[in-house]
Amino acid sequence: MTEMSDASHPHRASLAAAWAEALGTAFGAFDRDGTTLVPRDDLAAVIVVELGDAMVVAAPSAALDALAGRDRATLLDAAAVSAALPGSRPLGSAHLLVAGARPPAPAHPVVAADDRDVRLVREVVAEDEWEEAGVEPMERLWAVRIGGRAVAIAGFEPWRSRLAHIGVVAAGAQRGRGVAASAAAAVVGAALDAGLVPQWRCRVGHTASLRLAERLGFTRVGVQAAVALPARDR
Repeated sequence: MTEMSDASHPHRASLAAAWAEALGTAFGAFDRDGTTLVPRDDLAAVIVVELGDAMVVAAPSAALDALAGRDRATLLDAAAVSAALPGSRPLGSAHLLVAGARPPAPAHPVVAADDRDVRLVREVVAEDEWEEAGVEPMERLWAVRIGGRAVAIAGFEPWRSRLAHIGVVAAGAQRGRGVAASAAAAVVGAALDAGLVPQWRCRVGHTASLRLAERLGFTRVGVQAAVALPARDR
């Protein structure tokens, strides 16, 4: 997987602006090296985003105080951050990737998904995989069908008016046949046609998702970590 640590990716600026807005900091926060701390007493979590040499940490003031002096590697490890904040729960660490160009044409026909397609794929996918893919609440969904039955679902959700968050999931028995790649390729193309920058969030350690993103032309540009705080720290 290619990783860009500088500002050379054509869509890095859009990604940086969207995350700066989400974290409640200045749009230029990701244009300078070092770590920017953003006190957000309205948050119920610690959110850390690293793009290249810039890092932003948004969290309630008490959590920021507890994390003072931690190095970058620790702050990007949701489990390590949680260990420093008693009662908190790690939500995970994820690679952030963006697409710079239209992916190869889908190898399988892709159609607009209906409720039956969603139900059929959900029935044969593990609950944790389904939740991680996050496709069900997405506004625009596509499906790959084999023998009239949906075997892969992909979609995108517009985010911060600049990005399109991509989600995809495939039935286990059909993996290795390019069905997930076909569904996701159609979604990436549709997002680009809508004037949005496709964003792929992949849990650290999820090798299959990284490989799929690479096949689709995504480039890794950063890391995001999140930890849910106990009620008393919010």
